[in-house]
Amino acid sequence: MPGLRERLARRIWTPPPPPRDPDLVELDRLRDEWTHGPVRDERINEHLALVLAKSGITGGRVLEIGGRGHPRDRVFDAERFEYLNLDLAETGPGVILGDITHCPEIEDDSFDVVLSVDVFEHIDRPWLAGEEIVRILRPGGLVYTSTLFSWRYHPCPIDYWRYTPEALESLMRGTDTLDLGFDTTERRRDVRKKAAEDPMPYDALGGWRENVRVFHAGVKRG
Repeated sequence: MPGLRERLARRIWTPPPPPRDPDLVELDRLRDEWTHGPVRDERINEHLALVLAKSGITGGRVLEIGGRGHPRDRVFDAERFEYLNLDLAETGPGVILGDITHCPEIEDDSFDVVLSVDVFEHIDRPWLAGEEIVRILRPGGLVYTSTLFSWRYHPCPIDYWRYTPEALESLMRGTDTLDLGFDTTERRRDVRKKAAEDPMPYDALGGWRENVRVFHAGVKRG
């Protein structure tokens, strides 16, 4: 008959879990890899600062389209740049009320920098937006666009488009490209979107695993 110590050991001993499937371990690694890099705003701000320096623009007027809670104003020295925001609704000081697909209230050649982040996927007629951006940009001015190549459906309030770098370049006719490409930092992130309605519910394979950003920077021809 086993002694007291052995009987207690049997009660408290827990067998080790079985080894995990290597494929599942790899999926977890891919899912979490994006957390080890810079967050989205830091990546975009750093890239924007780089192309701004490359453009040679050291001051002037900046217009961000739909900046709201994620403005890029910290990239621009307030002593050298005037930062404004174009939006459909009043969202704070320095906001111009207007629609970038048709904004006659903004004069031709009136901004040195026009930029947008996570806006173009929500614009119903992006070709008109591209025309207006080039119109209001002065010759030699910089346009910077950061949006989505692939991401889950997220109406805010409506979700229309996804882009390639060449698609953004084609929308900004009249500019010479400084940089364009993909940002795959968050590619395998398990995106838990915030949309009220989900036409593509999660299944046994989990969330969407192709989360790729796209960007374009160009300078308006003189």
